[in-house]
Amino acid sequence: MIINLILLFILGSIFVWFYKNIKKFGMLWTVKGLLQIGILILFIGSFIKLFVTLPSNVYIKLIFCFTYIWCTVGINVNFMIPLIDLINKKIEINR
Repeated sequence: MIINLILLFILGSIFVWFYKNIKKFGMLWTVKGLLQIGILILFIGSFIKLFVTLPSNVYIKLIFCFTYIWCTVGINVNFMIPLIDLINKKIEINR
C-alpha cells in the first residue's frame, strides 16, 4: 500500500512537472524532449542489437564500435543537433 502511494506521488510529480513545462514552453518542448529520447533509444538500442549479433572476434567488434561511434557522432553533429537548435530557437521565440 505504501509503495503504491509513493509511486502515485512520484508519477503525480512528474505529470505536474510536464504540465508546467508544457504550459510555460508550449508543445515544442515536448517534441524536443521526445526527439532527444528517441535519438538516444534508437542509437543505443541498435548498437546493442547489432553488437550482440557479431561473431565473437575481438577485432571485428572493435572495428564495429569505432565505425558505429564515428557514424553516430557524424549523424548527430550534422543533422540532429542543428534540428534541436532550431526547435530551441522556436521555443525561445514563443516564450
